[in-house]
This record gives sequence, structure tokens and C-alpha cells, in this order.
Amino acid sequence: MIRLCACVIVAMGAFSVNEAIGQAAGAALREQAAGQTSPNTEQPPTAPKDAGARQPPPGGNPLWGIPIGTLDATRERPIFSASRRPPMPPVVAQRMAAAPPPPKPAEPEHPLLTLVGTAIGKSKNVAVVLDRTTKTLVRLHVGETVSGWILRSVDSRTMTVEKSSQTVTLALPAPGSAPLNPLPVSEASGTDREF
Repeated sequence: MIRLCACVIVAMGAFSVNEAIGQAAGAALREQAAGQTSPNTEQPPTAPKDAGARQPPPGGNPLWGIPIGTLDATRERPIFSASRRPPMPPVVAQRMAAAPPPPKPAEPEHPLLTLVGTAIGKSKNVAVVLDRTTKTLVRLHVGETVSGWILRSVDSRTMTVEKSSQTVTLALPAPGSAPLNPLPVSEASGTDREF
């Protein structure tokens, strides 16, 4: 029962508010029709009647009549951007043709080995070689490998090495000439190896 009374009171209040609004609107219309203005109503400013003045576009929105090109301030400081800065232009990724892989560096035709000495014996021939990549002295027996080069033969002043069907003969420097690499080197093969 209390709910019903509350609903009736709310409905009566709504009707009285609507009636008051209607009476005010009706009075304003009557005054306007009679050409009178009441002291409480404010007249909107009238635009000067100009022949070149823009008319609002039909359909309602007054912004539709403004060309977008004239809205510079809106582009410079966008309303809905948190920083009020225009968005950065999109970066267009330049599609580059897939570059061919760089060619493998050609294997040097000459090994990075320097013949330092040879030892010729009845059962074994040995070559003492300076490996210039690691700056170490290496003792090689025929058939052993250093830096990918296989020792094939040793003579009193020369040695022959082979790598992937390429054969190179290295000789000792001429007697009395300066050494090719005067830097100190360490013996990599160790002292306990049999000569």
C-alpha cells in the first residue's frame, strides 16, 4: 500500500513539472508571436544579414558546413589525444630485395705456414712449421695435418702440403736472409713428443 502511494505522489509531481514547463513555453511562444520580449528571456545575437554569409547546412550539424581545410588548430592539437599532439605519420617499411648471402671468402691459395726447418732420418722425416694464424711452432710428420693442410713429403730444404686437391711446396728461406717472423712464438707440440 505504501508503494502505491509513493508511485501516485511521484506521478503527480511529474505531471505538475510538465505543466509548469508547458506554461512557460506557451507564454514564451505567445510573447514571440505578439513581438514582445519578456525581461527574463535573453535574445540570441542576430547575425548580420550578408549576401555572402554561409547558411547552416540542411540536416542539422553546423560543423558539416565548415571545410576541413580550415580546421588547422584541430589537426595541430587533437582533442582526443592524451598528449594533444598529432599522431606520428606511419612508417612505411621499405621492402628491400633479399640480398644474396655474401660469398664465402676464398680459401687462400698459399697456406699460412712457414717452413722453419726439416729433419731427415732413416725412418721418419719431420718438418718444423710456424703456423702464422696461431703463432705457434708445430712439428709435423708425413701424413699429419695443420690448419687443414696435410703434409705429404719432406726433403732437406722443402716440404709439400696438400688441401682439397691443391698441392703447395714450401721451401726454407735462403741462407743469410732475415727471418720472416721475428716475433717470439711458443712451441705448441710439447717437449715430450718423439722427434
